[in-house]
Amino acid sequence: MQLVKKLIKNPFVIGGGVLFFLFFTIFYLLYFTDLFLLKEIRIVGNNKISKEEIIKFTELKGGERLYKISLSIIREKLLKHPRIEEVLVIRHLPGLLEIKVKEKEPLAILIKDNKGFLISKRGEIISGILPEDYLFYPIVEIKNEEFRENFFNFLSWLKSNKSYLPVYESFSKIILEEDSIIFITKNQVKIYFPLIMEKDWQFLYKNLDRIVTYFYEKNLMEKIEVIRMDYPFGKALIKFRS
Repeated sequence: MQLVKKLIKNPFVIGGGVLFFLFFTIFYLLYFTDLFLLKEIRIVGNNKISKEEIIKFTELKGGERLYKISLSIIREKLLKHPRIEEVLVIRHLPGLLEIKVKEKEPLAILIKDNKGFLISKRGEIISGILPEDYLFYPIVEIKNEEFRENFFNFLSWLKSNKSYLPVYESFSKIILEEDSIIFITKNQVKIYFPLIMEKDWQFLYKNLDRIVTYFYEKNLMEKIEVIRMDYPFGKALIKFRS
């Protein structure tokens, strides 16, 4: 009896008992209760992709132990979706998994095998097109693979800068030729940029903005057929419709 009393008074014994109790309680809660089961998947940032489609890509069924779910594996699965650019997966104990996605923004339309596809700023196919997509995105045609990446970077810059004329939505087609970029507007004005001056494409477009603004102010834009920015640097050649 005295030995029992001594053990009870021993702080190491008391501390060990408390730790064992805590360990047993945590173990029981983790493995023998529903407290930490996955009960909800919250999707944030999706516009074009449905919540159901995103959940399907995770391959989660619900009811999994939340602490056992690999966030990195879920992220890898979702990045395989053709419309998802970035993913952040957050675990909220006891039963919530939050998935934040950034969808790929369409940049243009690519015609392949007589079918139209929306493509991203990296030239990746995102999805098929709808008839109204032609109102917002130009068709792109690639004939020079060497400049492909810089070409898409330039188009991405142009699309994000709404203050320059012609605005991005004004183009019906943009062609990456072997030695030039050809912009074709919806009112059939052709604009030529020299390919070898890729570092100056933005500068040339700002000059083009001044030219187009001037002709709009003079009500002459409808009379223009061709604008060639591949003239001697700093100059442009304008051809009017006959």
